[in-house]
Amino acid sequence: MLDTFTKGVHLILIGGVCQLVAGLLSFRKYDHLSGTAFIGYAALWGSYGVTRIYYGALSENSNMVSSVDQIMNNSSNIMMGNTSLNDSMKYYLSLSIEESAIAGLVPYILLSFLLAFCSATVNYIMPFVFGAITATLIFEAVALAADSWALVVSGVLELLILIFAMYGSAALLIKGLTQRLALKGFGTPLFNVLLLGIPNSGKAQRGGQEKKKNTKYAEPMALGFFCDSIAPFIFAFYSFGYMKSFGLGVAWVSIIAVAQLFSSYYAHLRQDCYHTTKFGFHATYWLIKAWDEFVVSVLIVEDSKVVSGRQAMVGDWFFVVAALVLCVGSLNMDVLELIHNLFFVLLTVSTVPQIPLPGYYIFFGVACSFFTAVSIYGTFTRLINTIAEKSLIPVGPQPMSSEQLSRALRCRSKQGDQDVLPQTDQTSDPLFYLSNGIAALSALHSRSMSINPSLLHLTIPWLLISGAIIQAFVSRLQVTGGGRFGSVISSIYVVLQLSTEADYGFTAGAIAFLVINAFLILIGVGAAYDRVGTRDSIMIRVPDHTVTSHLCDITGPLAITSANPSGEPDSTHHSMVIK
Repeated sequence: MLDTFTKGVHLILIGGVCQLVAGLLSFRKYDHLSGTAFIGYAALWGSYGVTRIYYGALSENSNMVSSVDQIMNNSSNIMMGNTSLNDSMKYYLSLSIEESAIAGLVPYILLSFLLAFCSATVNYIMPFVFGAITATLIFEAVALAADSWALVVSGVLELLILIFAMYGSAALLIKGLTQRLALKGFGTPLFNVLLLGIPNSGKAQRGGQEKKKNTKYAEPMALGFFCDSIAPFIFAFYSFGYMKSFGLGVAWVSIIAVAQLFSSYYAHLRQDCYHTTKFGFHATYWLIKAWDEFVVSVLIVEDSKVVSGRQAMVGDWFFVVAALVLCVGSLNMDVLELIHNLFFVLLTVSTVPQIPLPGYYIFFGVACSFFTAVSIYGTFTRLINTIAEKSLIPVGPQPMSSEQLSRALRCRSKQGDQDVLPQTDQTSDPLFYLSNGIAALSALHSRSMSINPSLLHLTIPWLLISGAIIQAFVSRLQVTGGGRFGSVISSIYVVLQLSTEADYGFTAGAIAFLVINAFLILIGVGAAYDRVGTRDSIMIRVPDHTVTSHLCDITGPLAITSANPSGEPDSTHHSMVIK
């Protein structure tokens, strides 16, 4: 058991954290392939490390499965004490561990093969590395499904990966010291994509899509599609009944959703409002659905309670409407982007909680299958076309030009004498309001939660993830883009979570936040919303004191220092002022 824990921790620290740091640095070096691969593999090894720890923690409970099966046959015994409840929870957590790991490994195998092909455009060492990783993952999956002989083959392949990695590290280290490629293999690709195809034509300029090239950060689109391939694949396995419990699946989906937040983050740094919103919104969806299914398959379990709890939920309808908005926003891009958004709309429709339970998971599984296929193709096309800086793989024409879309939406650009705010200050705004809307609409439930524990359990992931976790992420983006509200909003939402025991706590809090959002947008701070807390802002004190007000009436505004000697600590008590 201790050995299993140690292997899991090593996988998380070495394979997960270290590769994550390498991926973040690669994005800052404008390396599209390395940034996508390192963060993607960081999610893989982190997930596999969690699987090791998970298996080690529950392996001691494998002997109790038969006894717990007897308890499950008599549901009345489950409610007789906390011991039975704990045993039943451990039982459901220990279900389908191998199946969940296989469901997570299969999409990584497919994407590793694509990365091996794409890496041939960089040098002729990386294809062998990615190929060995692909074969290793295949035999790891075979070992989970069949016999342990596959682990021997996997171990041999891991040695090959180690040899290639050591050679590559030595080659890059010598290159950094000598400023030349002393060892072969790097700098010479198997085929040069710059010599393939034709450069981008003037269609982008005629379509109003011509933009200044941004080489400060690598493009995160391939990473976003990569993450959109993993999560729905796991959900498809679960929906079709291959996994009986989502106890381990929630860890795999949560980790890949965090990786997708990094794609949203780098889109924000590139001042790309659309992809900041899209990838952040998709990550929110995967996190909520993962923990929703965890609650259903581990905590609630009984179909009748699941149906009674889901009937009153309305948060998924906001996902449907927001997904349609993303479709409209992608009309001035390529056909692939529009198709991807349309399948996401289908995905959100398939998880509307009012769908009868037998058809719910079939519909959800089919939608996940289609969305996975489009996402895998999108990963390949975005990566190859980004590396080549031209459209080698077809993605379709632009459905509408930006001017046509603006005219259709009746948007007018007001740039006369009015200052135009930097785009960085606005890229996180749509995600801010979308996460607000999900949390607020999810909270619009009646007092029936106090008499329906299933509804309360199902509502908590929707509120906690969209109202606290994603809001904290948005606050980080806002600090990066100008620091207007910081972590205030997410902290307020945490207070909202603490009011769950009140009969009308959710409803009152939801209505209050809807009013606050409308106030901020329409009535409240107005133009100051984009100025508060920036480096160009100053603080003005308006004291409610008769003498001070009279003095200001005589002199006008006063620019004065705090009541402390220069260089000394701020005065916090009147005795310090007297001194």
